[in-house]
Amino acid sequence: MALSIRTIRSFVRSEQPGMWAARNGLNLVIAKSGSPSWALRYTTSDGRRRLMKMADYDPIDDAALAGLEAEAATMRKAIRRGHDPLAEREAEAIAPAGPAVETFKDSALDYIAANKSGWKNPKHAAQWENTLETYVYPLIGSKPTHEVSMQDVKAILQQPYARKGVKGTLWTGARETASRVRSRIEIVIKAAKAKALADNGNPARQALWAGHANPADGETLRLAGLNGKQVKGNFAAMDWQAVPAFVCELQAKPDYSAKALVLTILCATRTSETLNATWSEFDLEAATWTIPGDRMKMGREHRVPLSEQAVALLRGIHPIAGNPYVFPGARAGRPLSNMAMLQMLRGMRDNLTVHGFRSAFRDWITETTLHLDAIAEQALAHAIDNKVERAYRRGDAFERRRDLMQMWSDYLMLIEALYAEKWKRFIA
Repeated sequence: MALSIRTIRSFVRSEQPGMWAARNGLNLVIAKSGSPSWALRYTTSDGRRRLMKMADYDPIDDAALAGLEAEAATMRKAIRRGHDPLAEREAEAIAPAGPAVETFKDSALDYIAANKSGWKNPKHAAQWENTLETYVYPLIGSKPTHEVSMQDVKAILQQPYARKGVKGTLWTGARETASRVRSRIEIVIKAAKAKALADNGNPARQALWAGHANPADGETLRLAGLNGKQVKGNFAAMDWQAVPAFVCELQAKPDYSAKALVLTILCATRTSETLNATWSEFDLEAATWTIPGDRMKMGREHRVPLSEQAVALLRGIHPIAGNPYVFPGARAGRPLSNMAMLQMLRGMRDNLTVHGFRSAFRDWITETTLHLDAIAEQALAHAIDNKVERAYRRGDAFERRRDLMQMWSDYLMLIEALYAEKWKRFIA
């Protein structure tokens, strides 16, 4: 017969050693010391009688006792299937500890700590920390790094975003930030995997990463359906699909501002990099523009591979004696002002900035090409965070970027080429 709560309490108060069947196989046990506890009594599949402590006794009511009964019922079902819960508990107690599970936040903090001393820009570590704190840790910070999935990464990139007049997802509303977030997740996971696989003293930790594919790989995400047009806000970027028509319109203008903007778009450079360019930086025979480090945002020399269209544009500009600048301003010996291109752009289109064409270039790469993120980031003269990706600054990276910039220029001149072909047919 089941014991009432009142009877159970009286046994506990008596501190009389013994064992009483309380309910449904659950037993109240009072040790010789007078200490009460709950235990399950059962018989194993091979006929052995066992008594397993389930919990210490706490002040109890019907709800608490029902919870213990449910737990005991679950154990009895396992026993009927051949399990021995006491033996399993004892085996678990003496088993060696499993691999320490590292969360994504642990991995990210380790990566930043290990690499920030080598980052030239002191703000770089803060930028890493801020983007991860804002967009990543709230969703996967506490998740084991090896368990981060492609669905997790897509959820991060598609989280709601509303800022500066733009509403959408992080991927559609702040594409450049989203690209950096994706790249940083990929780098952290890659570094964590390399660290685990190098830990020869812990094969269990290595096993966690067996067959692991990086869920933040950019091309894999694209093929898996991460897409969506970029949402534009005030002073935003032109959609990359509209840029060829704009360039065609721009080339009809004869002034230096228009030519400077065309070169800026062709080369995906910043406003100051174009306007302060001097003829001494260009080798038109080698189709190369070398921008010195003191003119670059990152403080290091940047070589720009010039497309055929960029070389033709520069050959059509006649240097002015006594002025070293490619795009001279109204004042002798000075370049065009920083506002020259912007004012001309505002006269042609509302709510656009010159810098927005760099974003359009980046979107075009993401949505239409198979070029690696490292090549795209280098073409934009952005910092490259990962040691593996930094290797692309050597070897054939320049030639890869030359191919990329020629593809971009060919795309930009698409409409002009179509008009030329139609004109040939008209006069033939």
